[in-house]
Formats: sequence, structure tokens, C-alpha cells
Amino acid sequence: MSIADREVVVTREIDAPRELVFEAFTEKDHVVNWWVPSDTIIHEWNREPGGLWRYTQPGPNGTEYAFKIQFIEITKPTRFVYDFGPDAADAPEPVRTTVTFEEADGKTKVTLQLLFASAAERENAVQYGAAKGAKLALDNLAGYLAKQSQSPT
Repeated sequence: MSIADREVVVTREIDAPRELVFEAFTEKDHVVNWWVPSDTIIHEWNREPGGLWRYTQPGPNGTEYAFKIQFIEITKPTRFVYDFGPDAADAPEPVRTTVTFEEADGKTKVTLQLLFASAAERENAVQYGAAKGAKLALDNLAGYLAKQSQSPT
């Protein structure tokens, strides 16, 4: 059975070693510097498989948006799987996100696969910018890592 009608796939090559890119994607001290706005409040962070990352992020006009990530699989340094969605009792099915990290001549090819519960949910998410958001996240990650490589140690 094909999942193509339920997925969004975004790929980006990042000019950094795979181990560092993996750490930047999975360790709180890195994640807070590129994933979320600086005024985000982290309520919980447990990166173990089955653990949760809960956070609240400000939106326009003072609206607060609560999100929840459940860590599913962390296979250093090649694969990271998590479920992402709103942190609310009536939230729709979370989006299963699989991130793969492939080494290529000192750089890292990062692939995000967002798998939605249905084709309709995928279509709705695409209309609201899911692919753009995934690309922006990878751009932010690349920019963050570029700054890290320029910082004196």
C-alpha cells in the first residue's frame, strides 16, 4: 500500500559532519537555538524513546500555541523518529516524522518524511505550509550549524 498521498518529504544537504547534525537535531541545548522562537517555553523534555517534549510558542496577537513531540526512535547518528502535533486533548492524530542523516563527503544529507494520518490531513497541512515549514526548519538548522563552525572554541 502506497503512502505517497499521506507524506511530505523534504531534503537538504548541510555543510557539517553527520554526528554534529544529528546532535543538533536531537539534543535540547542545540534544538532550542534553531527549532523554536527564542521566547518559547519548554514545559517538559525527555528525549528517551517514549519520552515527551512539550512546549508553548507565542503566535500573533499574543496567542499561545502548545505543541507535543513524543520521541519514538533515536538511532545515533542515522535516524530519528518522533510524533508531532498540538498538545491538546482534542488534537488530531500526530504527524509521524522520520529524519534520516546520510554522510556525504563531510556534509550531511538530511531527509524529513512527514507522514500524516490521512491524505486529507496531508492536503490540509500542505495548504497551510507544511513543506515550507519543513524547509524553513532545515534552513534554520543549516544556519545555526554554520554559526557554530565559525565560533571560536
